[in-house]
Amino acid sequence: MNFFVAWLLQAGLRMLDFLSKLLYYLSNFAKIRRMAFEINIIEFLQAGRNPFFDTAFLMISKIGSALGIVGLCIFFLIFNRRMLGWFLFSYGFVNVAVRIVKGLVERVRPYNLVDTVLCLGDKVEDFSFPSGHTAAATAIAIFLGFFLFAHFKSRGMRVGIVMSLCVYVGLVAISRMYLGMHYLTDVLAGFAISAVICALCITFMWFYYRSKMRLHNVAGR
Repeated sequence: MNFFVAWLLQAGLRMLDFLSKLLYYLSNFAKIRRMAFEINIIEFLQAGRNPFFDTAFLMISKIGSALGIVGLCIFFLIFNRRMLGWFLFSYGFVNVAVRIVKGLVERVRPYNLVDTVLCLGDKVEDFSFPSGHTAAATAIAIFLGFFLFAHFKSRGMRVGIVMSLCVYVGLVAISRMYLGMHYLTDVLAGFAISAVICALCITFMWFYYRSKMRLHNVAGR
């Protein structure tokens, strides 16, 4: 567990550096509201659309947001109520950060920018950057991964957990582009913002309970 927390802290610092560079990049280039290569990615994904993919990615997108949040809250409510509180605390910060950045960047949704991109879901009125669904999926993956790492010690299980959660976040990110809701940099920023905040919150949580345990041990002497 010490290794996992140290890894989270290091990942958080690296993601913070990545996030600052990404926001700088968008502050200089996203003002034109169009990045050709990102539009091309969405067009490529939608070129292979069919009813099965439409339904599958709509469901994946929902699992990456409301359904996923509710599902993890129920899971923690049953197995670890303490983690539930920390998850809601962290996701609250993630949600606020996403909304603040959306208001600062004010990037138009892809389907509102070009006619070649279709909206394959319910149209929304807010801005595109960053992706709230990807941010939510990242928060779900990090907290679920932290919980599972504490209960499964074998290397094989932990590798499987990491790979499964990475696939989950990746599918949510792809679904948001496939549905015409976000650009590539939107989902990258959503991942980065959530990863930084959740990694720092989990690290703080770990040190908080470790310090509390030390004080309890000292008081008991």
